Amino acid sequence: MKRGRANAGLAPIGDVLKGVFEKLEADRRPGKEDIDAFWKEAAGENSFKHSRPVSLKKKILTVRVDSPAWIQDLTLRKRFLLKGLKRALGKDRITEIHFKIGEF
Repeated sequence: MKRGRANAGLAPIGDVLKGVFEKLEADRRPGKEDIDAFWKEAAGENSFKHSRPVSLKKKILTVRVDSPAWIQDLTLRKRFLLKGLKRALGKDRITEIHFKIGEF
């Protein structure tokens, strides 16, 4: 059986599967655990004790903070935090961080 013509233009299955998995990973929405881990890494251990991400909707991350002092601290570092989160989550997944006082 000749294969040359019948398989012309077909990609190897390995290449097809690699493309499928790359697309699935790119489309995957980060879960709560992922977002918590990214926040902890970006904000740092001490800040993580006083703040937690509670939602990511319409590219806006809402973070609950336990005191006004911590809101001020995090607000001053907002650009740095946003840059780190964009790197971790993808620049098209997050555009803003909102801080709110509350329990987490």
